[in-house]
Amino acid sequence: MIRDTLSPVRTFLLLLLVAAFFPGVGRAGQVIVVDTTIQEAVSAAAPGDTVLVPPGRYRESVLVETSGITIRGSHGAIIDAEGFNNGIRVGTGRFSVGPDGFPVCPPLALHDITVDGLTVVNAERNGILLLGVDGFRIAAGKYLDNEEYGIFPICSRNGVIESNRVEGTEDAGIYVGDDHEITVVGNHVSGCTIGIEVENSTDVVVRDNKAIENTAGILVVVLPGLPIPFTEDVLIENNVVVRNNFPNPVPPDSGEPEGLLPTGTGILNIGGDRVVIRDNVVNQNDSLGVAILANPFASLDPRLEPNPDGNEVVGNVILRNGGSPDPERAQTPGADIVYDGSGNGNCFSRNRFQTQFPEGITELFPCS
Repeated sequence: MIRDTLSPVRTFLLLLLVAAFFPGVGRAGQVIVVDTTIQEAVSAAAPGDTVLVPPGRYRESVLVETSGITIRGSHGAIIDAEGFNNGIRVGTGRFSVGPDGFPVCPPLALHDITVDGLTVVNAERNGILLLGVDGFRIAAGKYLDNEEYGIFPICSRNGVIESNRVEGTEDAGIYVGDDHEITVVGNHVSGCTIGIEVENSTDVVVRDNKAIENTAGILVVVLPGLPIPFTEDVLIENNVVVRNNFPNPVPPDSGEPEGLLPTGTGILNIGGDRVVIRDNVVNQNDSLGVAILANPFASLDPRLEPNPDGNEVVGNVILRNGGSPDPERAQTPGADIVYDGSGNGNCFSRNRFQTQFPEGITELFPCS
């Protein structure tokens, strides 16, 4: 770990600043100012404590095993996780195998975790991984150039991912997988294969985010072989999803699902149920603006129902999409709105758009 050494005077001033700007922190528990490593301070924290990270570059990976703690980064506090799988890992649970041979999530073992204001860079896999966490808030951070995922809650619930900047992942910048009741709000995601992904999860809100210059802006999908075999009850509202034309870095023959995503995808729902796509701006994506498609992966998992049902696309501005479809991956002509006609109860209403595929498809499925 490399950083400036804290003097006693500087430590005292930091404590005064904490008391001034976060007056409720000290009453709930102690404030622990990092002096050597973040891990040492986190390991010493008890429920209700706040770990304050001064400015500096900390070359480490942090494991959180205690509920009810807050890790708060000062401006300029950076975890450089080069050589580590994770910048931060919350929870130590492991998947098991159920009687049907499919994976089972670990128990919810931790609760009430906050990570606020940190920058996490260069992890070999994830900027921050949360596994088996009930109640969390990841806010006001930067997650940059982490190899696979920036922010990755899995098998977790009751979480908020808010006001972060995420860039430069080869999978999803923000990934919500096998989760329940997660809100993703006010984030800016760019330079990722997928900006925001909701996969095999329920009761998710994706609101007021900017997904700009990724390969795909927002993806809702059901994939085989995971603990939860469906994605349902998702609200995608008031997001800006523009110019997601970053060339897909994953080869289409790699065997990885993200390799099949066309460069230039705005919002794509593959097999999700009761997904409401409302009041978004979806512009200038080269392959498609908004699409609802049946699940091509359903044959790989007998638990999956392939059809998207009960979805609504309402009140969006979907313009200038589909002008240059991905020649390797696009399965349809380019258009603002694409719907393959599968499933039941899917509808379109009050959208501003110019092109659709097939032509006239939205008129066949109006919202009542």
